[in-house]
Amino acid sequence: MIAFVCRSTRVLLVALPLCGCLSKTDEAPVPTHTLDFPISIAARSEGKSAVSDVEVFLGKRLLGTTDASGNAQLALHGSEGDTQTLNVKCPAAYPSPERPLLVGLRHLGDGSTRAHFEVECFSLVHSVVVGIRAENGARLPILRLKSVVGQTDDQGVAHVLLQASTNEQIALTLDTSKNANLLPQNPTLDFATRDSDEFLLVTQKFTVKQAPPRRVAPRAIPTHL
Repeated sequence: MIAFVCRSTRVLLVALPLCGCLSKTDEAPVPTHTLDFPISIAARSEGKSAVSDVEVFLGKRLLGTTDASGNAQLALHGSEGDTQTLNVKCPAAYPSPERPLLVGLRHLGDGSTRAHFEVECFSLVHSVVVGIRAENGARLPILRLKSVVGQTDDQGVAHVLLQASTNEQIALTLDTSKNANLLPQNPTLDFATRDSDEFLLVTQKFTVKQAPPRRVAPRAIPTHL
């Protein structure tokens, strides 16, 4: 009987540590600390000009808006090494970027206060200055979509400022309706815009139709009887 009791005791002593090891595997992982990561976002147009009122979102939450200088100072929250996806919404006159901005959360070295990112908002509307030189075409109205947008001077020269979208087809007509001696009549100058502000020079040569010679009726000469 004594030997039997001793073996039972030894088995129990070995089993207890095994139970303790199994219980540790059920413990919850230690949560990581959330940190602040300051960033700076600059919004620029195709000409590198500042774009204000650009909104930056994390999911559906608005983080901030660029100011008059095109800059926004933001703070992201997360763990070192995480990546967050920011969506950029440009103002109504600009198309928003198709791809989101991916920001890796990293603490910078000494002397660097915040990570800097740049986004682009390209304008939907551009300024187009059209220089017109019309040979023999002085003081001709210039029409766009039947509206007068300018007039040539005494030398047949004009500069017209237009607002147009990217790759828009522009047609300007030189109105000769009050000058029937010019050929061709009412010519149209066609061109396509690009994706930026630009200056275009177009020319048109007119020929002046010669008036038919004036017929002089023969004068009656009296005859002697």
